[in-house]
Amino acid sequence: MGGVESSVPTDKAIRLPERKQYSSNAEPGLSKTEMKRWVEQFSRVKVVAINSHRLPAGRKRSKGSIAKRRVRRKRTVATLQPDHSIPLFPGK
Repeated sequence: MGGVESSVPTDKAIRLPERKQYSSNAEPGLSKTEMKRWVEQFSRVKVVAINSHRLPAGRKRSKGSIAKRRVRRKRTVATLQPDHSIPLFPGK
């Protein structure tokens, strides 16, 4: 399934839910409106804004002389309406 792929386990991403913001990785070809629609549809919340940026690709070190490029990803931060939230541990 294309779209928003996974949540991000960084220090900043752990602090964001206090401000009704949720961080995740997405496919690089998605537009902000597609990301917004995806989050609203699958999480059943109302998104106010989507911020996104492309992560640096970097280089993967290899034992040979050829360095391989990593796959580029897009990091997104979805801001929700004040009365909406995404449960971190569903079912509890």
